[in-house]
Amino acid sequence: MKTLALAAATAALAATATPALAGPAEYPVEKVSVAGLDLDSPEGQKMLDQRINRAAKKVCRVADIRTGTRLRSSEVSKCYAKAKASAKSQVASILAERRLGG
Repeated sequence: MKTLALAAATAALAATATPALAGPAEYPVEKVSVAGLDLDSPEGQKMLDQRINRAAKKVCRVADIRTGTRLRSSEVSKCYAKAKASAKSQVASILAERRLGG
């Protein structure tokens, strides 16, 4: 199950990165590990959320400095929001499937 969740979270972050931040045929990928997390506990879910946030920031280059401003570009903000939402949606699907015995 850990491999499935890892692959889904990775795919979510890779699929949502905007092409403006990467070359035309490549999208950045950041793996999100679920190793050691109890995803049925609030603490485990909080840790996964933190890992997803860090990965989304890295993939979308949130920390990159733009000349003349400290504000995020709209593309970076959209990338970050989409990456987080997609990863969380896929993790929710995996958890629901697991609860149903899949």
